[in-house]
Amino acid sequence: MRSSIGIVRRGRHEESHVESRPRLQDVAVRAGVSLTTASHAFSGRRPVSARTKAAVFKAAFDLGFVADARAEHHSVGLLLRPPEAVPGFASGTASFAALSGAVMVALLGAGFSVSSFLTLDDIGDQVGRLDAFVLLHPNRQDEVLRALVRRGIPTVSYDPDPGEGAFPWWVGPDYAASTQSMLRHLSDRGARRPALIVGSTPNMYMTSIAGLYLQEMRRQGLAPLIRELDPESARAGGRAAAESLLKLREPPDAILTSSGVFAVGAIEAVQTAGGQVPTDLLVACMMDGSVAELSRVPVTAMRLDVHASADHVTALLKRRLRGEPPPPLRHRLELELVERASTFREGAPGLSGRRSRGA
Repeated sequence: MRSSIGIVRRGRHEESHVESRPRLQDVAVRAGVSLTTASHAFSGRRPVSARTKAAVFKAAFDLGFVADARAEHHSVGLLLRPPEAVPGFASGTASFAALSGAVMVALLGAGFSVSSFLTLDDIGDQVGRLDAFVLLHPNRQDEVLRALVRRGIPTVSYDPDPGEGAFPWWVGPDYAASTQSMLRHLSDRGARRPALIVGSTPNMYMTSIAGLYLQEMRRQGLAPLIRELDPESARAGGRAAAESLLKLREPPDAILTSSGVFAVGAIEAVQTAGGQVPTDLLVACMMDGSVAELSRVPVTAMRLDVHASADHVTALLKRRLRGEPPPPLRHRLELELVERASTFREGAPGLSGRRSRGA
């Protein structure tokens, strides 16, 4: 039988006192089965019908039943929330794979058992066997995060839910500051009319980029030039968006994108129109990866240290499972601007940080 554990709850969803966790007995009562049957549903030591097992697992999730926080080993569910993560991998986007892989390895290295999912519906018979969850890139008012918090299941996230400011258990980069750094870089390279091609997924990454871009355009008295795309439109979407921008009476002289595949599509649009990157137009993206680095015109991008990110996620989860309060000061991860050929112009001021021009 799994014993109860305590968790510290703060904020709107979390109370300041330590509450006992649901017991296996509570799960059995809610499912309408005996304690022995509930135990066998989890252990597999005796046959339990699929219908009964499903009822037990549903009761476990509804109650927020998890394992003993004092146990030597924990099982963690890793949830990758952006809907474009898996389809995007097929089209060349590797940033989600890099981060989720790094987080999984860091968790394994810390002694956790890890199972990965896209939605709660995918968890199935793992419900109740998982002691905690890690969410990567939750969406605005993310229903999965809300369900886990509502049930009191220990959860941490990489990036906050942009529509839920009360959840304190997250780490992530300051995307707004990074976007500002990239726009400043484009300005230093001669851009006076930058455009933005951004994905439509409502997470902190996308909303921060778009929000800072709009703020900066207003500050400079410029009309914003934005194309919002379904991230799954990939390179073709980036190319079509760039083509529409280039046909404007006053086209942009730089294009910033939220992904490497959009940036590569934008470069193709410029070249098809008879122009050259970076001579006629600058192109950059906000998240580095192999697509940007290995493009025919290597793309300037912001690089994330996935190893440091994974370590911070793991440390936060361990803190949560120890029953400690959220850190009083949140560590904000830094993105590194890597300059490549798509924005490099001879005679332009150099970067104070790292420069990589690629091919």
